[in-house]
Amino acid sequence: MPTPLVVTAEGLNLRDVPSLQGKIIDVLGRGTVVEWLDSSGDDYWRKIKSSGSVGWASHKYLRPEITGAPPSEFPWFEIAYGEIGVKEVSGSGDNPRIVEYLRSTNLSAPASSNDETPWCSAFVNWCIEKAGYAGTDSAWARSWLNWGRKSETPVPGCIVVFERGANAGHVAFFVSKTDEEIKVLGGNQSNSVSIANYPASKLLGYRVPK
Repeated sequence: MPTPLVVTAEGLNLRDVPSLQGKIIDVLGRGTVVEWLDSSGDDYWRKIKSSGSVGWASHKYLRPEITGAPPSEFPWFEIAYGEIGVKEVSGSGDNPRIVEYLRSTNLSAPASSNDETPWCSAFVNWCIEKAGYAGTDSAWARSWLNWGRKSETPVPGCIVVFERGANAGHVAFFVSKTDEEIKVLGGNQSNSVSIANYPASKLLGYRVPK
């Protein structure tokens, strides 16, 4: 059964062959759901089907369709789930989606245009703003310790801040926890938007809106 993928670019070129020299047969808008039929030998291109058109598109601008996000009282949580699979481009390129996250903060160039810039806080800020709330506008993870109000009891979608070294940190959205680990959905986790576990011993705090 074909795997559904979602377009993450504003306009994704669908080509007749897996090459930048291929003829553009369609342009797909962000959010378009397509069927993944095959991959090129180098795994860079995806053969996809959209509304009867079949062609090839770059894997960089396609992510798996996410369904079944855990219920949350926070609207940004579903937005964040929809970004799972967005990842950094290896080499000299930059994923435009991650650049979009970075530019939701007050970072200046060239840091705001480089997907190797630490972007966990930028991802959280972008999701918060897409949900209609004000973020911190900061790329510093610990800036979220001053956002909203502190919560002693975490719920799905609340913001989690971890320590990393003396002044650095990591910020993401809470999913679940055990005594030893906290599972979070966040950006810049193994260079992608993903779900990962972090040591509970590194927790600095949970934050929710005022």
